[in-house]
Amino acid sequence: MKFESWKLNKWVVLVLTLVFILIGISPLIQEQKDQAELTSKKINYIKENRELLQAAIDSMKEQGAPEDLINTSEDELQAYQQILTGAQIHDEKKQLAGEVAVAKIQLQKAEKGNLIGATIPELKRNYEELRFFQSSDIKWIDPFYRADLPASNFLLEAFLKIPYPLLLSLGALLIALFCSCEHRKKTNDFLWSTPQSMLKIMSNKISLLLVVLASWLIVGTTGIFVIAAIKSGAGNLNYPIFYLDQREIVQQTTIIQYVMLVLVGTLLFFGLLILLGYFLQYFFKQFIPIFLCLEILILPLALGNLPGFLPETIAKFLPTSYWDFPRLLVGATSFSSAGITFEKGLLLLTVLIIILLISNLVLAKKLAKGRMAS
Repeated sequence: MKFESWKLNKWVVLVLTLVFILIGISPLIQEQKDQAELTSKKINYIKENRELLQAAIDSMKEQGAPEDLINTSEDELQAYQQILTGAQIHDEKKQLAGEVAVAKIQLQKAEKGNLIGATIPELKRNYEELRFFQSSDIKWIDPFYRADLPASNFLLEAFLKIPYPLLLSLGALLIALFCSCEHRKKTNDFLWSTPQSMLKIMSNKISLLLVVLASWLIVGTTGIFVIAAIKSGAGNLNYPIFYLDQREIVQQTTIIQYVMLVLVGTLLFFGLLILLGYFLQYFFKQFIPIFLCLEILILPLALGNLPGFLPETIAKFLPTSYWDFPRLLVGATSFSSAGITFEKGLLLLTVLIIILLISNLVLAKKLAKGRMAS
């Protein structure tokens, strides 16, 4: 493996790490706002909702709406006032109590057939999340203040906002550079002349790139976290995340579990790209053809992230639809109802990795025998 490490350009790895961090902290740069301004906007937002609700109540009274609907709406109006008071005096418990009350009333209204603007499962998720924090010692982070999130919550936002295909492309760039180096420096000829087995040679190459890419992911993620922590504090990596699964049932995980699964899924995908890159090097000697072939595997994933571009009926048959790990983990893709899940993505990756591993070994042995015969 030490011999293989000589092929790595340390400056390229450093530059790609910095690019990863810059992409990750871009929301932090774009949404730089003063806390007082955010609080003012939050108060104005609550006031606008309260005024709209008051107008709706007045209209319902004029039109003779059912008494229970009017009473429920008036309870909601009082809850909005509680949120407003809590925000104005910076009483987080009072504000959260008002948020819980509003979420509960809106869920009840939706279940009775009133139009709320969100689906019943979404309202259930919101209510269960707020109710959890009301009875928990974990501090609730108001999602309204996205420009001032602590590092743990910002890390979650970063992975959801990062163009994930771009992140995969950076890894593909490094893989293609390394694989094309085999021909540029003619290192394969030397390795095949040694007594090492083909399996040993292949495992050294794969292990080195996996270690490099794992380090790249960890260092990049840590860099994003540290920069966000310097600005707004570290936060809590055990902060809970509530989301809807493909059956629209509310599920719960934590930020640290989410980040670990994203990194594991991404590293497994890089393992697939590494094996594909080594397979391609037997046919292409230059960097560009190898890189473009790897990008073809990533491109459908990028297209799937464009709203309305890829129909659900087609998406469920594309392997790349199962590899948008940052969004699949929290049900944030538009294809969740098609049975596209994180677990299926990992299973599909594992099967493809095994197939490519066997293909690489078979092809390498045939080429090695051909060289010995000549």
